[in-house]
Amino acid sequence: MLLNLFGKYRFLVVSIALFLIFDLGVLVLNFYTSGKIAQQTELINLAARQSTLSQQMSKATLYIKSQKLQQWVYQTGLEELREHYRTFGETLDALTNGGATSSPETGELIQIDAVVSSEGQRLLAATNQLWTGFDAVLAPLMVDTLITDQEILPASEFIARHNLELFKLMTALTDHFSHQAESQTTLLRRAQVVGISLATINFFVILFHFLKQLRTRDRRLELKQQESEQILASIDDGVFLVDKQFRIGQQYSSRVAEIFATERISGRRLGGFLRHYVSDKMARNALDYVALFFKDHVSPDLIADINPLKGVKTSITHADGKLVEKYLDFTFSPLQQDDGSEVLLVTVQDITDSILLREQAEQSESRVQGELAMFSQVLPIRAAELQGFIDQSLESFSSINQVLKAHRKQDDSDPHSLEQIMQTAHKVKGDAQAIGLKLVGDRVHLFEDNVALLLKTANRRPLSGEDILPLTVELKQLVEQVELIEDFCSRLKNYGIQYERLDARHDDTVHQPAINERWRGLTSMAKAFAKPRDVDVLVNFRGFDQALDIELENKLYPIAVQLIRNSIAHGLEAKPDRLMVCKPATGRIDLALSHDGHGRYRFVIEDDGRGFDYALIREQLIKQGDVAPEAVLSLSNSELIKWAFSSRFSTREVVDSLSGRGMGLPLVWQLSKELGARLKVRSVADEFSQFVFTFTWSSEPSTNGLLAAQVA
Repeated sequence: MLLNLFGKYRFLVVSIALFLIFDLGVLVLNFYTSGKIAQQTELINLAARQSTLSQQMSKATLYIKSQKLQQWVYQTGLEELREHYRTFGETLDALTNGGATSSPETGELIQIDAVVSSEGQRLLAATNQLWTGFDAVLAPLMVDTLITDQEILPASEFIARHNLELFKLMTALTDHFSHQAESQTTLLRRAQVVGISLATINFFVILFHFLKQLRTRDRRLELKQQESEQILASIDDGVFLVDKQFRIGQQYSSRVAEIFATERISGRRLGGFLRHYVSDKMARNALDYVALFFKDHVSPDLIADINPLKGVKTSITHADGKLVEKYLDFTFSPLQQDDGSEVLLVTVQDITDSILLREQAEQSESRVQGELAMFSQVLPIRAAELQGFIDQSLESFSSINQVLKAHRKQDDSDPHSLEQIMQTAHKVKGDAQAIGLKLVGDRVHLFEDNVALLLKTANRRPLSGEDILPLTVELKQLVEQVELIEDFCSRLKNYGIQYERLDARHDDTVHQPAINERWRGLTSMAKAFAKPRDVDVLVNFRGFDQALDIELENKLYPIAVQLIRNSIAHGLEAKPDRLMVCKPATGRIDLALSHDGHGRYRFVIEDDGRGFDYALIREQLIKQGDVAPEAVLSLSNSELIKWAFSSRFSTREVVDSLSGRGMGLPLVWQLSKELGARLKVRSVADEFSQFVFTFTWSSEPSTNGLLAAQVA
């Protein structure tokens, strides 16, 4: 009845039970026999010691006799005799009647049973009879301290006659105990052989039975595996199973190996597998997400939206060492196997192509939107003004590129060269903003940001070509942006819209009256920068109604751009601040150009703002650290103004597209030197700032005034 409970495992249970019975029987017999052998071994040792003691007693007696006759000290021999006598008698009594005696090996007391074998009892009886005589002659020697000749001589004579007989009896007893031990050892070996044989036979019976069952099951599994492989091979997506321990199953579709470029998939932990392709943080999030599927009362539909492996970007290394980026989409579906265990069916799709197409579409759309925004800024600009900006900006970018090329060829970069790049870029930014090309201005501003970071790095360590390389890439993008504007102008011209390029050396060296439109465009620029700062501004022009040489205009115009930007950023106050100091709400910037008819010009830019803040300039100079604080405090206001033009620092704490880099006034100073002008600055606190440029100009290149240019 009990066997029926085990069903198809009945044979296995019976076989294991028999195996355990055989092993237990051999173990019990082995334990019992081992104990007996241990006892026999102890008896062998005791009998052997008895043989030795009989000889030692004879030797000690003869020693005492010889020492006595020569009247020498015999106390040592006597002590040995008494010890041997006591041990022999104690052991003989324990062997005969059972009891305690000292162990030959450890010296500790051991309890032994009386010898029960007939041969052993016979030998012990003869020994006891003989020992009676030994005891009679040796007993007197065990008491007296001083031994007489009447005591030692009979003892030595008796021991000499009977010592060999006593030795033979003890040797025979030792041999008897050895034969008994060998018999028990033989019995143990036979029992072990029988038990092991029965267990081996039982093992082969079990093995044969299970091999037969395994062959049957293997045939079934092979059929199922073939069916599964055929199904998995026909699936386009990667498919595999994951159990509760996050271990990947043995079977997976061939597409999985193709996607992940590896055959090492089955049996691996899901977390370790994913860490080869995504970040550690992403792998941890994925494991936390997968764990939710094995929790009770969690609906897969409710957590589908938080799947961290939805369209995840991976880095996969192929067998040839090539690193390929793929976008993969993982989906998880809970399943229950035949044995009732829960697993997850993981489906992996390679969506790289669709993602790349979508990104390309987004980039294309973003590019189109950027171009549309750019073209919307281009259309209101006069053709000649736009073409002038294109030519000058491309020329500036070319000069920047030459500096960058020189830097890439050497390991150390001169910070002064980076300052030149910053100054050139700042001029292009101002020119772009002046004509309304905000997108170009913003991009140049980002370029300035990176140059500023490089300048800070150059103050800490030498720059390498690798440090300069990103600037080259950004410069290329700036050139492409300006070339795009140029191409747009060409296409407009092809459609009949006249955007004609003006040649600086054409017959029309002198501009027509439309020249004023370019300068009036500075008003729009000033208002655009002033509005976010709550500043009202009015730009006035005097002397610009006359014809100007185009080269002269191209040199004066960027000076005007930079000083108007400087007036709005640092000079003109916000409307509430102006009213508080009894100024008109609208700030004023005046531009005046005059000449004496002999090539001598006077160019004046003035605002009615707050003037130079000398205390703040001193503070920034001290913070910059180029001049000792004591020397800064001793500088006059005029010397402070010179520093503002010659050193790159700003009184603004925050950098924006208008100010904060400290490039405006140094750029004005550089442009004035290129013009060959003498620059005079006047400033009264809370009243005005005035910049006066005096220079000589003719249509021929001039070399006068370049070295004499100064700030007064």
